[in-house]
Amino acid sequence: MPKHPCRPRLGRLLALVLAGLCLLILVGVAFYYYRQRDREEADPLRVEELATIKFSDPNATTRDWPQWRGPNRDGVSTEINLLTAWPKDGPKKLWEAKTGEGFASVAIAKGRAFTIFQDGGNESVVAWDANSGREVWRFSYPCAYTNSYGNGPRSTPSVDGKFLYSVGATGKMYCLESETDNPAGKLVWSKDLLKEFAAANLRWGVSFSPLVVDDRVLVMPGGPNGNALAALDKRTGEVLWKKHDDQASYSSPVAATFHGKPQILFLTGARLVSVAPDTGEEFWHFPWPIQLQCNIATPIVMDDYVFISTGYGKGCAMLKIDQGGAGGQPSLVYKNRRMRNHFSSCVRYKDHVYGFDDSNLACLNLRTGERTWEERGFDKGSVLLVGDQLIVYGANGILALAEANPQKYVEKSRFQFSTQHQRCWSVPVLSHGLLYVRDQEKLVCFDVRAGSH
Repeated sequence: MPKHPCRPRLGRLLALVLAGLCLLILVGVAFYYYRQRDREEADPLRVEELATIKFSDPNATTRDWPQWRGPNRDGVSTEINLLTAWPKDGPKKLWEAKTGEGFASVAIAKGRAFTIFQDGGNESVVAWDANSGREVWRFSYPCAYTNSYGNGPRSTPSVDGKFLYSVGATGKMYCLESETDNPAGKLVWSKDLLKEFAAANLRWGVSFSPLVVDDRVLVMPGGPNGNALAALDKRTGEVLWKKHDDQASYSSPVAATFHGKPQILFLTGARLVSVAPDTGEEFWHFPWPIQLQCNIATPIVMDDYVFISTGYGKGCAMLKIDQGGAGGQPSLVYKNRRMRNHFSSCVRYKDHVYGFDDSNLACLNLRTGERTWEERGFDKGSVLLVGDQLIVYGANGILALAEANPQKYVEKSRFQFSTQHQRCWSVPVLSHGLLYVRDQEKLVCFDVRAGSH
């Protein structure tokens, strides 16, 4: 029987197809390892040096919680004599107040609790008595910010002395008297940051929380032509300096001191940059670009080290600030994708950080960069460190108490605080033994003092 004339050609075509598939696979594997090499890196000598470092313990001089992430902007409470387990339905509720939409956390200062939220067609900054929940004053102004990922303001107010500083979702900034008893609040000064600094709003709204250092309020408008970062006089709002061309991000600035030099760290849309508080001059920077300018988490400063983390597949990095230059020079210790903070920031306890690696609660060894455990079931969320315990608030409304245990997740208590799934993004706050938690409708104050139940 004669051979079929098409068979040799089919065989050759099949061989070419298989060869092409193999080539594509090889290219894909090579690209994958190239990307991994770009995202995972470590300096063995610096990792070895890090293993010998003893980090300083957090030190707070006040039990107030006057700003974003507390007295030191690290999400750490040093309070003692607290409950080590909660009742089945949660700790004793002292009071509850109606709020509105928004993701701002709470500031506590001199017996008052403050936050900002969407209030009909306004943004409202509100002060309550921290122990009773009685509303003291409400300062409102026209602003109805809407967004598919949640309406309302994002930034937590900062209280310094008798002044409060708030920033809304469209960049409207107000300095108010925090101690006033006027039911309508009392304005000191105001600014439209986006207008004054010629900046466009971010895709998901202005989100940084203002930082007060000495006589300055540090802000990140994100305008071009030297309008990216700025310092304002805290009493008048006068611009003391404005510099740099960075795109804004959703992260909040932090104060640090490296090698005796006070500095302000901004995690902008594409880099971590250190500037002088009094002039804005750059000391150093470390590139950290991310799509859509989505650097959101707050940097964690530990002596001469800085830990940064970003979601959207970016990952985390540990930096050592070496001596050199006017304010030091950053060097990479390691970077990897084992801690990818989306909207919330990690907290540090001893040699580990605890936070959300995308949608899983996780623990990362700071010295090695290795993840030691992860726990599902919170649907992203935020975390607060109190002594050796974690207070975990899931985006699904679950509020839990767990050990800050580096080996495994050990939960002590949990209850369903809110039914607003995927919208519980406001970080809990603990001050004077009281735990403040909010969602898009209410702010609740719980008593977590030992012996009070």
